[in-house]
Amino acid sequence: MAEPTTSPQVDGVGQRSVDRGATGWIASLPNLLTGFRVLVIPLMIGLLLWDGQASNQAAACLFIVAGITDVADGLIARRYGSGSQLGIFFDLVGDKLVVAALVVTMVELGWIPGWMAFGFVGREIFVMGMRAYAGAQGVTVSAGQLGKMKMMWQYMGLTALIWDRVPLTWAMVMFALVMTVASGLHYVFSVSRELRGRPAPDVPDPV
Repeated sequence: MAEPTTSPQVDGVGQRSVDRGATGWIASLPNLLTGFRVLVIPLMIGLLLWDGQASNQAAACLFIVAGITDVADGLIARRYGSGSQLGIFFDLVGDKLVVAALVVTMVELGWIPGWMAFGFVGREIFVMGMRAYAGAQGVTVSAGQLGKMKMMWQYMGLTALIWDRVPLTWAMVMFALVMTVASGLHYVFSVSRELRGRPAPDVPDPV
C-alpha cells in the first residue's frame, strides 16, 4: 500500500500560513526601529553631557546605529509593503527628534553656535508645518534625492563632530547645514508650485 501523501492544496495553505507568520513580525520592524531611535535619545544626550572621549565616541556609535535603522526601516517597509500613514509619521518625527536633541545638546556644550542649531531645527519645524498644511489640501510632495542627501550629510557631519572636533569636521557640519537649508527651500518651492492656483481655505479665527 502506498504511503499517504499530503495534498498540494494543504501544502499551499501551510506555506501561506508560514509566510504570514514570518512576515508578521517583519512587518512590525519599521515601527520598532523608529521606536529604538527615539528611545536612545536620552542615552545619547547623557553620554554627550558626560563629555568624555569614551562617552562621546559611544554616543557617536549610537548615532551611527540610529542612521542605519533609519535606512533599514524604509527598506523593510517597501520590501514587505508594511508601510502605514502612522508609521511614516513616526519615522519622520523620530528622525527630526534625534537631530534636534543632538544639536541642542551641542549648543549647551558650546560645540556649535546657536544660529547653527536654529538652521537645523528651524528647517525641520517649518517643513513639517508646510507638509501638514499641504496634506490638508490633498497635496503630497516627496522630499526627493535632495532630502535624502540632506539626511545622509546630517548623520555624517554630526557623527564626525561628536567623535572629534577638528577643522575637517566643521567643514562637514557646515556642508550638512547648507544641504539642510537647500533641501528645505526646495521643498517649499515644490509645495508652492503644487498649491498655486488652488483657492485659499477658510482660515479660522485665532483662539
